[in-house]
Amino acid sequence: MGKLQGIGRGLRAVVAFPLLLVPWREIGASGRAIGDGAQDLWAQTHRTGGAQQVITAADRLVDLRSFAEARGLSDGQTEELVRRRRRETARASYLCFALAWASFIGLLYRALAAPSTSGAFPAVLEFSPFCLMFFLMAFQYALNNFRLRTLRHATAVEFLQTNEPFWPR
Repeated sequence: MGKLQGIGRGLRAVVAFPLLLVPWREIGASGRAIGDGAQDLWAQTHRTGGAQQVITAADRLVDLRSFAEARGLSDGQTEELVRRRRRETARASYLCFALAWASFIGLLYRALAAPSTSGAFPAVLEFSPFCLMFFLMAFQYALNNFRLRTLRHATAVEFLQTNEPFWPR
């Protein structure tokens, strides 16, 4: 029994040695710090007191004055922020639209240039989500640009049915 116990202790020491090198206390402290930070961030983003409503309920208009007061901005800074965001959404919409058409042309090329085998169909199916994703992103940016132009929280249906120009500017 004595030799077996000695071998068992030796094996236990060899197996336990790498676990002794792991900084368990520091890992636990870091995990708690991350959890506390996440709870603080959640509490900050879901605070209900004090902030004014930016979008009015009845006509869904954006109240820039309330937005500026809630963020501590002047009216000029708020207008410049809206102008800059309009430019950004227009640029992003056109870029996504160009990428969507490029991916659609690539999809067509892949479908037409591939030999008529069973391997061509999965390749086309793998490529098609990119095409769809870029078109949807272009539409989302165009909708956001429309909302900034009209200062109204419009729905996608209202955006499609409007008499205003469709293209972002």
